[in-house]
Amino acid sequence: MIPSPLIQSLLDCPALPSIPVVIQRVIVLAADPDSRLQPILDVLHNDPALTARLISLANTVYYAQAKPAETLREAVERLGLDTTVSLALGFSLATASRGDSRANGFDLRHFWQRSLTSAIAAQELATQRRQGNELGPVFTAALLQDIGMLALNAVAPLEYAEVIGTLDDHDAIALREREHFGADHAEVGAWLAGNWGLSLRCREWIRCSHDRPVREDAFLAGDCVMLSGRLADIWLASDGHRTLAQLDPWLSNEKQRSELLSSIQARLPQMAELFEVDAPDTFDSPRLLMEAKQLLLDRTLYLQSQLDHQSRELDTLQAANWQLDRALRYDPLTQLYSRQYLLSLLDTHFEEANQLSQELSVVFLDLDHFKQINDEHGHPMGDEVLKNFASLLVELSDSDVHVGRFGGEEFMVLLPGYDRRKAAGYADRICNTLRSRPLLHHRGITIQITASVGIVSLKEEGYSSPDELIHKADQRMYLSKRTGRNRVTHE
Repeated sequence: MIPSPLIQSLLDCPALPSIPVVIQRVIVLAADPDSRLQPILDVLHNDPALTARLISLANTVYYAQAKPAETLREAVERLGLDTTVSLALGFSLATASRGDSRANGFDLRHFWQRSLTSAIAAQELATQRRQGNELGPVFTAALLQDIGMLALNAVAPLEYAEVIGTLDDHDAIALREREHFGADHAEVGAWLAGNWGLSLRCREWIRCSHDRPVREDAFLAGDCVMLSGRLADIWLASDGHRTLAQLDPWLSNEKQRSELLSSIQARLPQMAELFEVDAPDTFDSPRLLMEAKQLLLDRTLYLQSQLDHQSRELDTLQAANWQLDRALRYDPLTQLYSRQYLLSLLDTHFEEANQLSQELSVVFLDLDHFKQINDEHGHPMGDEVLKNFASLLVELSDSDVHVGRFGGEEFMVLLPGYDRRKAAGYADRICNTLRSRPLLHHRGITIQITASVGIVSLKEEGYSSPDELIHKADQRMYLSKRTGRNRVTHE
């Protein structure tokens, strides 16, 4: 979107690029589907110089037939109405902007060289990609894709020269323009094209002319316009081989690429003469293609080395992530699930059990008189007790049971599919095992410990959240402690 102050400056600028009345009338007539050819010819006849150019163009190698075109009608019929309008517009703009080739620091010679080369490139690419019915419109859009530069230079010549400086990369130029004026020359060019009455499609192609085609395997007419400026830079930029290499995603077929460059080069001298523009210098096509290929190879090797480096970094990160995930998921002392991970599992199983109307039980266990073990034997011995108890829980638990350390000497077990009776049987086995065998032998010291257990099952009451399950299991565990410890409470 062009800012309003810039639009007003464009409207107020007397030096803004404009087209003659003759061309304006031709555009209006050509846009009318009911318009006949004769009124268009009558308007074109008012400009003898333009008429002579169109007849000359119709007789160039690109359009020539066995019999030379001698009249304007013959020329227009040979060129086609779209192409005639495009060329007439281009001739008039090129003529109107004649003057000092570097007026106010703006290089008009380079501007028209790039515009004309872009227009030819768009046509040749459209022909190669079977968009031959769009040759006139793509010529117009490609020719005018940078016309906004003339407009910005007309509005603020000294300021514009300072903004673009010595840049010749149009992506960088467009970025500078947006930062300074709030719009780039492609947007301004589309606005100008709208003022001149060009079609909405043509205006959109101009506006998007500096984008890149989304697809690499299929071309539409607008895609030909997008690539045309970059194709022109193969002739005009100081590093044409680099520009050619950048087009590889869309011009990867070496034979087609070579044919395209040759066809553009073949048309440039005659078209430049008709437009009274200096033709860009020719280049050694095989050498340029070889340099571009070498650049792509170097880039591929560099990217491969980067990919290898990133792959090694990814392996390192994955190993670190695995360790971090394990640290978050497992309690470092007992290697059971951590409280945080256990709660996330409970959330998942609670929702699943409710949706599928399945059983789910929670068992809370607290080791009895554990503080006494720490006080009498020291914390290292207490840690050994916790680790041995954790091993016992794993030993007595099926593979679908989730065992975790809730904190301190408290443990929690999730039993998906277990009702209260089955969960009570599981808890009784744990308590009976603790009663029947010591948990630890160390340097002549035998430690035997018991546990207080609380059990809750999802279906026994209408629990609305996992927190309610945990709270009830915790209450029942404390009830076991208050009633003598070493027991299971499940109601």
